[in-house]
Amino acid sequence: MKYGFLFGAGAEIAYKLPSGGKFALDIFRQDTTGPKQRFKNMRDAVDSTTAYASQWLPKDYLGKNINTFGKSVFQNIIMSTVEHRRGQIVKKVNNFDDVASWIAGKMNGEGMDVDQALQKLLGREVSNIQLDQIIQYNEAFKKGNKLFESNYFSALLMLYRDKTDEPGRQILGRILISIMQLQLGALSEDLSRSINDNLFSKKDERIDLFDDFGELIKLNYNAAGVSGLELLLENPEINTSTPYGVVLYFAQQLIEDIYASVLDYKSLIDSNWHYLYNPSSDWAKFCKIAIFLLTVHQYITELGDKADKYIADGYYNMLRKSLNEGKYEASAIATTNYNKIIEEILGADYPITYLNGSVAVWYDPYLNKVGSARELESNEHHIIVPLLFTQSGTKPMTSISMSVKYVDMYQKWKNSDAIVVVGFGFGTDDEHINGILRTLVNDDGKDLIVITLKHEKSAEKESREIAKKLKVSDHKKVKVILVDKDGKVNGAPWTECLD
Repeated sequence: MKYGFLFGAGAEIAYKLPSGGKFALDIFRQDTTGPKQRFKNMRDAVDSTTAYASQWLPKDYLGKNINTFGKSVFQNIIMSTVEHRRGQIVKKVNNFDDVASWIAGKMNGEGMDVDQALQKLLGREVSNIQLDQIIQYNEAFKKGNKLFESNYFSALLMLYRDKTDEPGRQILGRILISIMQLQLGALSEDLSRSINDNLFSKKDERIDLFDDFGELIKLNYNAAGVSGLELLLENPEINTSTPYGVVLYFAQQLIEDIYASVLDYKSLIDSNWHYLYNPSSDWAKFCKIAIFLLTVHQYITELGDKADKYIADGYYNMLRKSLNEGKYEASAIATTNYNKIIEEILGADYPITYLNGSVAVWYDPYLNKVGSARELESNEHHIIVPLLFTQSGTKPMTSISMSVKYVDMYQKWKNSDAIVVVGFGFGTDDEHINGILRTLVNDDGKDLIVITLKHEKSAEKESREIAKKLKVSDHKKVKVILVDKDGKVNGAPWTECLD
């Protein structure tokens, strides 16, 4: 059998790497001193007598200030999060006890008993605490009242109310209000959209004056979660030697998990990528997006260096074992991840296609050219950036080298018996990849084998949901294999369950 392989962020959890919003939060916590200096070095290396310097860069570019993103971008991130992920936010917060139970269990394994700490502080078990009879939202926001039915959120509110002398009370209050602000922001966005889209219960379509009504009701995004993001980036250290400290740390982990699961950090790239092409007129914004990408590069590189690449149960390690044993053949292996862990584990015999760029690939916006840093700087020094988040900018995709890689990978997948997808979410941000998979299934008749973690959904339900995301007409073409946290099915590695 010959398989094509696609790996997403979920395939790297075993290597202790973060994914999604946790990745974003960590990036914003990074010290930008190193990336800023790297940018300065590239700027200083530019030959000021070239056309690049005189026509692409602004006049006196050597003397201009160099800026980085600050807290002013938080509102835009929260705005995009509330606008585009409001459904996810409401669902996440409404299922507060599920999140809390998972975190409490994790902390219990680290020697911190959250339930015991709460019982000691409040005098009763968490399961016997609910505040929905005494706290309810306005009728317009009744969908959010499930939060007050939550045992854990009710316990945290009661702790804030009753333990007024605790030194960590202010932090606990900020955490609780931030969670509620994010929830209310999502509910308010739904309400304002409903009103703005349906201002009239009846209207005469021939009267075009009605078309001129814009958004009369707008949400204050500063009050919809910015303070929570600021708190997370402050990341205050908490002493867990007391019951109150254990609960406070628990609350901190809760808000981080909630924000990390919904945060739309890619909006920052979407709204700023194009400034890479206008340094002469938008130097400050050019600096900000370039240094941000350099910061991301630094963070991913450091994570890759720390990753445990030699654990036997890693997805890549299991694949290498099966390929080396000749159990089947790999037509093409692709990844949406940016680090080189997969390449380092699989070795030179199995070349990797990086669909979203990688830490080894750089981009010259002046020439719209992709290559290694050495290749791009071999002729003339320009300010270049790591090629990351390519789904957020269409111009890098027009680079001929990237186009060739995509076409080559598609052709190899097309000549496979099936495509195996591991740890990939089929999200809307990945439509450039979804489109290839859709074509392979709908037009080329290929089967998808999706490896995903076992939870409450059956393989059949997962298959239908993935087919719906991909816009695949026949869900039976999507075979789902449910694996445990170690990537195994009844003790057998996922690589032995493909047939």
